[in-house]
Amino acid sequence: MTTLDRLALLGGTPAVEQPRPHEVWPPPADEAELSELAAQRDTDISIKGNSGPIGRLEADFLAFLDGGARYAVTFNSGTSALLAAYFALGVREGVDVVGPALTYHAALSPVFALRGDVVLADIDPATRGLAPRALEAALTEHTRVVTVVHQWGHPCDMDAILRIAERHGLRVLEDCSHAHGSRYKGRPVGTFGDAAVFSLQANKAVYAGEGGILVTSDPGVHDRAVLLGHYRDRSRDAVLDEDLRAHWVTGFGLKLRMSPFNAIVARHALAAFPARKEARHRCLRHLGEQLADVPYLEPVHVAGHVDMGAWYGYKPLYRPEALGGVPRSVLIEALRAEGMEVGAPSGPRLSTLPLYAGPDNPLFPGTPKKGAAEKGAAPHAEHVERHALSLPTFTDWPDDKHLIDQYAEAFRKIARHRDALVAYTAERRTR
Repeated sequence: MTTLDRLALLGGTPAVEQPRPHEVWPPPADEAELSELAAQRDTDISIKGNSGPIGRLEADFLAFLDGGARYAVTFNSGTSALLAAYFALGVREGVDVVGPALTYHAALSPVFALRGDVVLADIDPATRGLAPRALEAALTEHTRVVTVVHQWGHPCDMDAILRIAERHGLRVLEDCSHAHGSRYKGRPVGTFGDAAVFSLQANKAVYAGEGGILVTSDPGVHDRAVLLGHYRDRSRDAVLDEDLRAHWVTGFGLKLRMSPFNAIVARHALAAFPARKEARHRCLRHLGEQLADVPYLEPVHVAGHVDMGAWYGYKPLYRPEALGGVPRSVLIEALRAEGMEVGAPSGPRLSTLPLYAGPDNPLFPGTPKKGAAEKGAAPHAEHVERHALSLPTFTDWPDDKHLIDQYAEAFRKIARHRDALVAYTAERRTR
């Protein structure tokens, strides 16, 4: 057997030739972006209200959503935007928010800052987002808000979720931080709920470095969100309710504004988004086709009525029984030896994290809170957590095609040498 035929983990030649990293993001700025940043430095380094690039970004983002929301409010992070959304939707002590058991922690953690409680519901194994049946089973007499996370870019079953929310009189918050440009039955995500938040953090398809944006068509949600993070000029000029506008000098005590420099970066990322989205679709469609015959992988499911937007990594599931029971950690070790950039998704089930599972709210010592979902209460979330792999979000088509083909060959190589990897695993266990 030549080194080309042997697993790289066992001394063979790696299948992937290109050095890591393979996902370099965000891309470098072009001259137009750098020029605008430099000009802003000498114009105004702190925006009062929503003039200049802040206002232009908010207008551009509403257009990006096909006019499906009336208001947009920028914040210094997606987490801050989520805090404002929860506050504006009425989360407070004694209020329960139902959300998915497997997602990034910040989708729900701001609830604790408002003394609310989080109730976790299982995910839909097809969408990876909140499962409607699990949502309905998780409702309590104190539930007032449902948080929908379009996990890894795939929209949730919004028809079913909205029917449940309407039947029970619940507000719906969409976390679209993984789902820029995603659509459900032709309509942009972020335009279904009472409010929606998009993170603009550096790893996102539309990025500001750090930043977030809240969108809504509800004037009351808009006013309360503005007052939470934008005192003085913005609150004076934008808040519609006269009684709430009386707070314009102080807002509600917090300053969570976006920098104009971040807004400029985000506007350029938004302008470049359509071409980058199309390139990602071509790359990941090709990757999915190449992985279709790998027996130990379950390719990413994309429903026919959705658009994945910009994706957020490529997350197939591992089938260990098809690879002799080799643990996922060993598979990842073997794939990395082949030169791949691969790992497990970074977000564990929320019920495993002390902020969620602990009996007390650490922001308010001595204040008890409800525990998160018990272990085993979310079997689909647990299955995805234990079996998902995370691959790069390839963006450069057709330049990335050769690299994608080498990734596919690395997966096939593992399958061809299944017995060798099983033996390697057994030997490690006996050491």
